[in-house]
Amino acid sequence: MKTAFLAILLFVSVQNSWAQQTIPSSYRQSAQTGYNPLVDILGWFASEITYGILVESFLEKDTPMHDAGLTPYPYFYNREGNYTYDRDAVPFRLEANSSLYITPKQKYFGNVAADLRLLKRFSIQLAYVKLPRLTASADYLSQTDISFSYHRIRTRRFDLWYGLGTMFTDNPSNHNGLTYHIGAELFLPEHVSVEGQAHWAYFDPVIIKNYQVQVNYFISHWRLTAGLKNYRYPDTRINSIGLGLKYYF
Repeated sequence: MKTAFLAILLFVSVQNSWAQQTIPSSYRQSAQTGYNPLVDILGWFASEITYGILVESFLEKDTPMHDAGLTPYPYFYNREGNYTYDRDAVPFRLEANSSLYITPKQKYFGNVAADLRLLKRFSIQLAYVKLPRLTASADYLSQTDISFSYHRIRTRRFDLWYGLGTMFTDNPSNHNGLTYHIGAELFLPEHVSVEGQAHWAYFDPVIIKNYQVQVNYFISHWRLTAGLKNYRYPDTRINSIGLGLKYYF
């Protein structure tokens, strides 16, 4: 019994001596490197909040929106828009769009675009627009835009997306810049939707702003569009109304 007691006492003494040597050294090392556990906690919290806002929150992982599938085209399943919860979905979808606009000064311009939607949440767009020359300094007349979008909200009646891209201007001068955009579409009964988009392009030091609101009517694979579009340059604005046609492949 005495031997066992001495063995236990020796073990406790060794452990206490080791702890006195290691804990202060660890503390001194943390103090020397400026480590603060609060920074890690705040960093983790900020990253979770950012991810939840931009991609998906942990609350959404157990909702139907998490696995929402892409419809062949809006209203293919009667009252559903771009996404469906419990019906057959397609792995990708190609959309081709063409629009013609007129300004108050009776100047016409048009744009064409192609969208490839894939993997339920993503889309890639290639768009081209040729604007009228309104002023001598309006250099950005012909624009090609390549953008990548993430569809953040994907419900049967509502679709919201944002993304980044790049824009090239080739007439009369060659420039390229960074773009970002955000858009949303609300699907109403009777095969009608309301859509809005905002698009910003940065050509240092010039900023081009593009806003548009439109109403869409769907007939099978076709979409008819009527809306307003506004372009803003440093020294001029282009307000226009237009009609468009889109086909879903």
